[in-house]
Amino acid sequence: MLAILAIAGTALEIIKYGIGMLMYYTVQSNLLVSLFAVYMVYAMSKGADLQTSRFLRVKAAVTMSIMITCVVYHFMLAPLADDFWRVENLLCHYIVPLYFLLDTLIVDRQQQYKWFDPIWWTVLPVLYTIFGLVNGLFIKIPIPDAKDSPFAYFFLNVPKYGWTYVLTYAGTIFVAYLICGFMLAGLKSINLKTPLSFGKNSQ
Repeated sequence: MLAILAIAGTALEIIKYGIGMLMYYTVQSNLLVSLFAVYMVYAMSKGADLQTSRFLRVKAAVTMSIMITCVVYHFMLAPLADDFWRVENLLCHYIVPLYFLLDTLIVDRQQQYKWFDPIWWTVLPVLYTIFGLVNGLFIKIPIPDAKDSPFAYFFLNVPKYGWTYVLTYAGTIFVAYLICGFMLAGLKSINLKTPLSFGKNSQ
């Protein structure tokens, strides 16, 4: 179901508004979830164990990458949105991120992460921030329906707001993301008496 929802949301964004939608972190993160969910379905069909520590650590990185889509949109972008109730908008910003988070919290085995995992989980958002700035400042590929195009988001618009504004926003998001990552790791480090686990190693 997750794979279907993620693919549907991503496909609707691209079909309705063009391939340029891939310039948005929202669409990129939903595409990542789509590919990851499809892989999970394929792996399960082959009888693979999806409860190994290595796999769950990667899955947590994907979880964090899609959850920032939900959080940043809800608190920073939704108040500015004119077309909030679009199906693809709800899928990409709320349904898929929250579905994936619940799957990680409920299904995945406890005590599988390393203490430093939340640090490397920040890699994808950081890379996107660099990508967004490079495009906005140098490449200048136009972005559909973006008021600050060629910047995908207002808080990346250096020419309009200046570096202090952009770095303050980016730094705040980074710190919040890191804190949330450690919160997720903390929740998943709790030794539950009756953990809900699935896979070959389930008891």
